[in-house]
Amino acid sequence: MSEKRKFVASSELFSNFECEISLFTVSSIEDIMKQFKQSMMDIFVNHNFLSLQKKLEGTEFHIHGKTIEDILTSETDEISFVCDHREYV
Repeated sequence: MSEKRKFVASSELFSNFECEISLFTVSSIEDIMKQFKQSMMDIFVNHNFLSLQKKLEGTEFHIHGKTIEDILTSETDEISFVCDHREYV
């Protein structure tokens, strides 16, 4: 069984972005959100997507209906969807 889980963005701007996060490196939903956002930011920085970097900086992500315990005990192939309700300026 893998210690990694897949997280996929459900967002108007960032829709379908996905990354895998090791469960060994997280102890809260906030830890997952930080790693998810950093993974996305790394791509934007590496490819010089300045507008997306700026929009991402003001975005708060969350997961509906799951606790950290749900995620830590989830099946390896289970996908968790990460969303935001940010108003884009």
